[in-house]
Amino acid sequence: MLGKGNTAEVFEYEQGKVCKLFFEGYPQQYIEHEYQNAKEVFRLKLNIPEPFGLVTINQRNGIIYERVDGEPLLNHWKNTNIDKSLDMFTQIHHEWLGNHSTNVLSYKEFLSIQINNEVIEHKKLMEEIYALPDDDCILHGDFHPNNVLVRLSDGVPVVIDFMNVCYGPALFDIARTFFLLNQVNSFTANKYLKKMNVSVIDIAPYLNVIEQCRKYET
Repeated sequence: MLGKGNTAEVFEYEQGKVCKLFFEGYPQQYIEHEYQNAKEVFRLKLNIPEPFGLVTINQRNGIIYERVDGEPLLNHWKNTNIDKSLDMFTQIHHEWLGNHSTNVLSYKEFLSIQINNEVIEHKKLMEEIYALPDDDCILHGDFHPNNVLVRLSDGVPVVIDFMNVCYGPALFDIARTFFLLNQVNSFTANKYLKKMNVSVIDIAPYLNVIEQCRKYET
């Protein structure tokens, strides 16, 4: 085993490959959803581990990915110059947001699924979500320094974790990253926003929705 998260464990597989094996009972449709997202992002030639296929091992379902030997950008973040790490982080984010696709869920669909089907209870929130702008930028949906691996062999950053990939306005993904960073360190979050050339006012409508949806995340 190479690593463990909330929903899956990562194991060595064949040479140059790993298996992200989800815990027994984890919904198959979510696994297929991540796999399809990964295939679309790989098609766009963004720097991610190549997804090879789906697999079932000992009644657990998983995805076979290219193996990346690296360490999270967060480690560099802590151990080196924060500006240098943030420059790498924002450059990658700009690269993602410069790509376009509608072959994944829209961010509005993703959020509406996330808050479940209790339409009456969440009617106001649903209205807020669908009142936001539309666009077709490819969004990571969970872009933070633990989801960027710096490859040990050459220092090239590789992005992981594709469950939340969707399409929509770039500002939504920037707001989501700002929100995640701000929960840990407001100084870093504000530096990130400045490097992205975006203000808090620009992302305010998205932040409001992201904060409300946070409690429904699984």
